[in-house]
Amino acid sequence: MQHADGFTAILMAAFATLILAFLWRARRGRVAYVRPIPGIASLEEAVGRATELGRPVIFVMGGSDIRDIQTHAALSVLSHVARLAARLRTPFLTLVKVANVFPFAEEVLREAYKAEGLLDQFSADQQVRFLSQDSIVYAMSAGRTIEETRAGCAIFYGTFDFTSLLMAEPGAQMGIIQIAGDPGLAQIPFFVCTCDYTIIGEEYFAAGAYLSRDPTMRGTLVSQDLIKVLLAGLVLLGTVCAQFAHPWAQAVVEFFMRYKR
Repeated sequence: MQHADGFTAILMAAFATLILAFLWRARRGRVAYVRPIPGIASLEEAVGRATELGRPVIFVMGGSDIRDIQTHAALSVLSHVARLAARLRTPFLTLVKVANVFPFAEEVLREAYKAEGLLDQFSADQQVRFLSQDSIVYAMSAGRTIEETRAGCAIFYGTFDFTSLLMAEPGAQMGIIQIAGDPGLAQIPFFVCTCDYTIIGEEYFAAGAYLSRDPTMRGTLVSQDLIKVLLAGLVLLGTVCAQFAHPWAQAVVEFFMRYKR
């Protein structure tokens, strides 16, 4: 078993201190700045367009279960979109693929409508649908639902597989606003082709902090980004040092030193 050395312990202590410092700043009211993410910023526009058209908002969950962090990130976005739809009195429908996500999605919607003071307008039977855990059946059912309900916008948020194009194509043909978010890169090209906005990579996980404006979440997000910058700098420094350790690199350094004299 390999244990951390002294240098690793120093890095861990420095990173922990950095995170705690930003949390302390956040709790004192200093909200960290997070750059605008086009796909997330356009959620309000998409819901507003659906409201103008008098058509429902369709939120399509991914294929990860409730134990995955990707699912919790999707649930935070679901809560934000549901609150927007409730505030604007826009019909809202959530499509679920994984069985153990269903009760959590239902509870998130209930809390969203309750927060807007419209709990009496929430109907779990009508607004949360479990389609199928089979990827192809789920994708075809999601696409069919978008067509049959004549959705005003469609939001795909979660982890998707090879069926992503199958479920996003109907909305693209209808010309509605579509927004997709997937932490992986395999399905991003298909979403780029069929959606107006695509949330790529780590922007997927930053969405919760961006939408909530919670100082603690934003402070944690900024501190993690700084840690990544520091790690990248250490990798670059190590690469440079390793290159100068080679004989040919040392010869080049000595040549320039003699030239400088």
